[in-house]
Amino acid sequence: MAVGGVAYGLLTRERRELMREWVVPLHEALTIPLGIAEETAPRRYLHIPKNFTDDDASIRVDLPTHLRFSRDVVADLITQKLALEGVTFSWHPAGRNPYVLVKKTRKPPAKAASKDPKVRELVAKAKESAPIIGIGSSNRIVSVDLDADSPHILVNASTGGGKSVTLRCIACQMLHHGSLVFVLDFKRISHPWALGMEGRRRTRVADELGIDADPHGIGPRLLILLEEINATMKQVARYWEKIRESGDPKVSPAVDALNEILYMGRQLRMHVLLVAQSVTARALGGPAVREQFATRILARYSVNAWRMLAPEVTPHQVDQAPGPRPGRHRRHRERDAGAVLHRGRSPGVGHH
Repeated sequence: MAVGGVAYGLLTRERRELMREWVVPLHEALTIPLGIAEETAPRRYLHIPKNFTDDDASIRVDLPTHLRFSRDVVADLITQKLALEGVTFSWHPAGRNPYVLVKKTRKPPAKAASKDPKVRELVAKAKESAPIIGIGSSNRIVSVDLDADSPHILVNASTGGGKSVTLRCIACQMLHHGSLVFVLDFKRISHPWALGMEGRRRTRVADELGIDADPHGIGPRLLILLEEINATMKQVARYWEKIRESGDPKVSPAVDALNEILYMGRQLRMHVLLVAQSVTARALGGPAVREQFATRILARYSVNAWRMLAPEVTPHQVDQAPGPRPGRHRRHRERDAGAVLHRGRSPGVGHH
């Protein structure tokens, strides 16, 4: 009996602490926003377990039937008063007993190494057109389908933001599936204009094969990895000014070829993976060119970069792309997209 009495006393003390430190302060904060009488017993509508800070724990808040309140205000108060991070809100307004369910999501892994058997299995099962970019919260796979979602990918990152890791992650998977990868870098100037010729060749082949033909008949998938677009475009412009002759177009054929590929359909199986520190319209040759990148990966970004590349995405809209916080790594918090495969940083991923 003595042991049972001690256990009961500890349980009662834990409940009192839960009420005093968490439940009552949250109740006092919610009474006005929800229009609830202050004398209402908090336990009647606040269902907060003792382990509410644990992964996969859930909190239920019963809502007034009038539903005349701001969801954002209520959500902010719940996260602030309970000191929560990385939670999702599921609103259930229908029926006699409306409520909101608050769940904490599992943090993404700090690193998803290619030598990990589980990671290798995920990569092996991935579609040829959908390389895995990382592992997110609750072990959710983060990827982009180059055939169904977006044929081109934009990576915006400053020095040390994990650009090389991200590029290697995507390129290696595509090489594994038989794709060809072209690396265009101003330090190793190639002949990017030739890729425009390849695009036109593929267009002719696609026309000959017909709309319902097997896309593999066009040729192997091509990944065009364009490093450091800001510096590359300047070098290309200077080089063209130096060799340009009378009667030649003002714009470099390399720039025209890049734009031509970007505007080509995904049916031609040519994909551009472009990297830039500052993705301004001027750097790419116009705002319309930037819009060809429906998938954008941001790492170590500035507030201006976020506003320029993902203005319509906010932290409450999508758990893959939380809003910008200047001056810090784009390390994924609980809402973040997760660990990039291999090693390095964890960039944010936004689909537009």
